[in-house]
Amino acid sequence: MTLTGLMAALTFVATAFIHINIPASTGYVNLGDAVILFAAVFIDPFAGALAGVIGAVLGDLYVGAASYVPFTIFAKLFEALVAGMLFKAFKGKWQFVAIPIGALLIVPCYALAYYLFGGWAMLLASSPFDLLQAAFSSGVAIALVLVLRKTKIKSLSEE
Repeated sequence: MTLTGLMAALTFVATAFIHINIPASTGYVNLGDAVILFAAVFIDPFAGALAGVIGAVLGDLYVGAASYVPFTIFAKLFEALVAGMLFKAFKGKWQFVAIPIGALLIVPCYALAYYLFGGWAMLLASSPFDLLQAAFSSGVAIALVLVLRKTKIKSLSEE
């Protein structure tokens, strides 16, 4: 539980303070997903989901994007659960495919928000930034897992 709380705090910091606003919407690109994905595969899918929802929702509230909170809850929940569960199910190098699969689930969740808030124009202008966030966050999460494996630190999800 302590690690989950730490990951929620890191998710909040990476979401609220390490972000770039998207000009076409009230959304923003951030590094919170890297922490969520890492927690989901290195600790546990449910810990990643809980940390992701808590940290990202607090980040949305902090930066003034409260209208995105319902979409953030589903996006982070699905992202962590899918990435973490697939990571456990896949073996070898295939495990790492689970991370971008989970990360890409944020795209349809936020696409719905963009459409509801601003129609097709907002959706088409903002969704590429979510793809960029998913790709970058996946890369960071994969790098973190690889570095920790090299140091022989055992993943809690592998014990």
